[in-house]
Order: sequence, then C-alpha cells, then structure tokens
Amino acid sequence: MADTYTWKISTLNRVIATGGIYVAHWNLNASRNVPVVGSDPPETKTYTAGSYGSQSFTPDPSDPNFVPYASVTEADAIAWVKAALGTDTVTAKEAGLTKNIDLQINPVDATGVPW
Repeated sequence: MADTYTWKISTLNRVIATGGIYVAHWNLNASRNVPVVGSDPPETKTYTAGSYGSQSFTPDPSDPNFVPYASVTEADAIAWVKAALGTDTVTAKEAGLTKNIDLQINPVDATGVPW
C-alpha cells in the first residue's frame, strides 16, 4: 500500500516590523493502512512515522514576491520549505519515513532479555 505524507507548519519566526518570515518549523508525517491478515470482518492497522525540522529564510521586503506574515498561508510556507530543501531532500525524507514504516511492519532488530 502507498504511504500518505502530510507536511505541516507548527510555527513561524518573523520580524515584527516587516512581517518577514525567517524560520519555518515543520513536521512531516507518513501513514500506511495495512490489512490485518485473518481478521473477520476485515480490519486495517495504521502505521505512522514522523520527522521534524526547521528551515531558515532571508526575507527581503523589497522583493516583489515578498509575502508578509499576515498574508502567508500554510500552503505558502510548506512550498517555501520544500523549495529550500530541494526535491532530492524532500524525496529522501519521505523515503526515510517509508523505511521506518517498513521496519515497523517487518522488524529486523529486537531488544529484551531471554529470561
């Protein structure tokens, strides 16, 4: 089954005087619904994994594309974060969460004691 990725912005740091955003704190979550074998009626189990980071920016109020804090949407901030990270890094972060979920479903390591 395919994983679902959800990008969210938890908070933004800004310059009050200009409304320029200089840091976006983001969360990336992945989830996958997996059928539970032998369940009757059919059930699914949801596996999840998450990542957190922050991305710095250099706001320039003189730039014609400048968007002040009061006008920014979450979609804007997510797009800025992804653009700053770059396609390869975004893909790698999502792939890392997929690997995490794979290991939850099919673990290769364990902890404990034998007694």
